[in-house]
Amino acid sequence: MAMSGGSSPVAPVLPTAADATKALEFFKDWSNYLLVTTVAALGWVSSGSPDVKPVWINAGLKPYCIWFLAGSIVFGIFTLALIPLVQEQRDGQFNHRVRAKFWLFPNDGMQMIWVCMPQHLLFIAGIIAYAIGTTGIPKLF
Repeated sequence: MAMSGGSSPVAPVLPTAADATKALEFFKDWSNYLLVTTVAALGWVSSGSPDVKPVWINAGLKPYCIWFLAGSIVFGIFTLALIPLVQEQRDGQFNHRVRAKFWLFPNDGMQMIWVCMPQHLLFIAGIIAYAIGTTGIPKLF
């Protein structure tokens, strides 16, 4: 249980079905924007066109950047695939706690956090690999 400003415990308030649906819509929109951005970033990074391709100072990071972004795309597709299942199977739970069951995970189901967290972390890793690979490691001190 969460604690309020005082010392008495406060029970978590479950969202209404309309609130949970609206939150899921926002999450779907964010996941979709991130997926489209990641696909564009992957196209930019892996481009072979001399007019478009970035200059890599540390070319050894380019394959890592490509694989990080590709992994983020795969997890982004799984994230978007789970959203309608979470909506259907929510049954009064918080969206992030729903264990959506489908043919790949028929017994225990899968939570959205298991796919959206890797999507975000791999995207961030890809952006960091790109930044270091194209500019070098900055000397801060």
